[in-house]
Amino acid sequence: MIRRRTIGVGLLIVVLAVAVLAGGLFLLGEYFSQDSYASEYEYDVRVTTNGTLTNATILVPAPALEGESIVAVEIDDGAHALRPEEVSSRIVETEHGPMLEVAVEEFVVEPEYYRFVEEGDVGWTEEIDADEYDPDDPEMFVRDHESVELTLWLESDAEVDTRDPVGAEPLLEPRYDVTETTCESGAERCYEYASLAGLEYEADPATAVSASVTFRGENSWWTGGWNGNWYEDRVAVEATGPQSEWVTASGELEAGWGSYR
Repeated sequence: MIRRRTIGVGLLIVVLAVAVLAGGLFLLGEYFSQDSYASEYEYDVRVTTNGTLTNATILVPAPALEGESIVAVEIDDGAHALRPEEVSSRIVETEHGPMLEVAVEEFVVEPEYYRFVEEGDVGWTEEIDADEYDPDDPEMFVRDHESVELTLWLESDAEVDTRDPVGAEPLLEPRYDVTETTCESGAERCYEYASLAGLEYEADPATAVSASVTFRGENSWWTGGWNGNWYEDRVAVEATGPQSEWVTASGELEAGWGSYR
């Protein structure tokens, strides 16, 4: 009888110790979660061409909320990464709302030729002259395109509504004919829509230009590892030859990615 009571008391002490430890770990996790919690937006634009562009002005969708751009100040202040330096960027007002303008007098694309070299277990690539290049040699290749990229990060004072951002969060504009679709990935809600890009430049008839725009809103925190949730809005457009018009672009929005506390 005495032995059973001793064992019972011992088990109770162990249970209480485990409960206290678990509670402490939970509170510690909550502390780190709250202390590390951050909300932000990322805006990324990439324009790629396989030929030289002259007198180029390209207009692409920009993130906006209630018709107002949220990146105009940051772009005007130069708080962004843009390559190369001769390319200018700014937010401009158009008949379709605020859009990002990327402009350059001449964007030269000069092909570069390479071959793959292998010695023993070590391999590398080295640049070669144009007259050495053989298109039928699988060990040789040509790099015949250049890209301009702009990336912005903006902190948010409030938690980002990543599950249902439509009407509550900035999205790429303009957007037309929005249709909710079945998600093929891990997102909770998905949409497709049409957008626009303004393309104006001189180029050879075979020159191909593509522009991709991505806007992402995210919440993140630390609890023994990084966790978070996000929504992602994307627009893409492609064109060939000289341009001087508005071009239809395809857009898609995926919301409800990640984990939720």
